[in-house]
Amino acid sequence: MKICYNADRTDKKGIQMKLTMNRIARGEDEVIIRYREMNEQIEAIAGIVQGAGCKINAFEQGKQFLLSPEDILYVESVDGGTFAYLKDKVYRVQMSLLELSMYYGGRGFFRCSKSMVINIYKIGYLKSEPGNRIRATMENGEQVMISRKYAKTLRQILKGGAGRDEE
Repeated sequence: MKICYNADRTDKKGIQMKLTMNRIARGEDEVIIRYREMNEQIEAIAGIVQGAGCKINAFEQGKQFLLSPEDILYVESVDGGTFAYLKDKVYRVQMSLLELSMYYGGRGFFRCSKSMVINIYKIGYLKSEPGNRIRATMENGEQVMISRKYAKTLRQILKGGAGRDEE
């Protein structure tokens, strides 16, 4: 089944832009940007595709911060609060673990236990543990346990064969 969408749009400056979208049954999602001249609109579109501007609201000592998901090693739910762990700092976030794994799954966020989401791009190395669990040592040396419920899916993702729908 092929679904196509075509539209001709004119931006604020009167520049016409054509949008073509094709739904594919298999293969990797891909965005191709073709342009004559780089402008603010093209830069904004590229930023959206690359995930720029998608920051996570966080708090530390009464101050508000915007965190880049790529800087987060893991997020843990403790005593009713959700905390994002960076290389050397910890921030409180207002998103749930489910929201984080759904919104940022394409950027490496993976639910690894009932109380934790891990950024798989921040794993230094992995070690198999008894009981079909996996110990992940993060880039900062901290160790995180991936429960047996999620270990199989992580192995498939690392092999490049798991769809996000299997979680």
